[in-house]
Amino acid sequence: MKKFLFVLLLALLPLLAACHQQARPPLMFGADAWPGYAALYLASAQGYLPPQGIRLAEYGNSAEVMQAFRNHALQVAGVTLDEALLLRRDIPDLKIVLLLATSNGADAVLAQPGIGKLSELRGKRIGVENKVGTSYFLGLALQQAGLDAHQITMVPLPPDKLEAAFRAHQVDAVVVSGAAQARLLQAGAVQLFDSSQTPGQMLDVLVTRDEYIGDYYQELTQLLQGWRRAVDYLRTEPSQAMQVLARRAQTDPAQFAQAMQGIELLGLRRNRELLLGEPPAVAPTIDKVQRFMLDNGRLQLGSDAAALLDTSLLANLKQ
Repeated sequence: MKKFLFVLLLALLPLLAACHQQARPPLMFGADAWPGYAALYLASAQGYLPPQGIRLAEYGNSAEVMQAFRNHALQVAGVTLDEALLLRRDIPDLKIVLLLATSNGADAVLAQPGIGKLSELRGKRIGVENKVGTSYFLGLALQQAGLDAHQITMVPLPPDKLEAAFRAHQVDAVVVSGAAQARLLQAGAVQLFDSSQTPGQMLDVLVTRDEYIGDYYQELTQLLQGWRRAVDYLRTEPSQAMQVLARRAQTDPAQFAQAMQGIELLGLRRNRELLLGEPPAVAPTIDKVQRFMLDNGRLQLGSDAAALLDTSLLANLKQ
């Protein structure tokens, strides 16, 4: 009888293991529609990710993404570097595991006709989205002009109101990106500054928690493998990739390609260059953004840049 039960148990083990795996919740990844996260959405659309183990969700804005990550509705999130630093204020074990993209012209300061250079913004009203990253980018622009934030008036506006405020001349300049930037330039706005003049400063990153690196190591590895394949596909077959992404976003491929202009996707080689050194080459950028946030009261305590990073997944990722 004991032998029979032992044999029966052995026969049931695979079934029990399968039930356990099915009961395990999938790895949830989320981001908003910013083009810097395009490679991960492409990885999902192309079937580079296991459909049962990883699920991707697109949110309406970054505030929703951050709230979902705080509430453990997401195990992984695509956010900007400044948003990652804000999250770590509440989540001490937050880790940056990958650099996804950098803005290389996608963000710009546009001015009303008649304003021809940055120094002429002194005393002017500038419309900005109420985000640390936007304020930081504007600070970089003002720094080039020898101005500081006290010499202009920042007008916080919702992102969908910036263009209308500019057209109505309620502001003298505005910080915008993407389609709004293109439309305003067509309407006669003057571009004074864009993020290509500060390369590598505006970063999109992938974040998770220490506990999830242990609990979901296999799924996180699969996510990074899918991301690597998608970046390669975007580079080798850009036209086809844009069609896939545009179809997913329910927009025209030409419009999506235009939105991707000014976004530099960071692939495996660049990630290793920036993250795997001692100290990591990205550390001065993290320190600079963190210093800005400390000086402006958005953070009370800073962190060592290296402590924010977990490169175990990246270091073990196959070429």
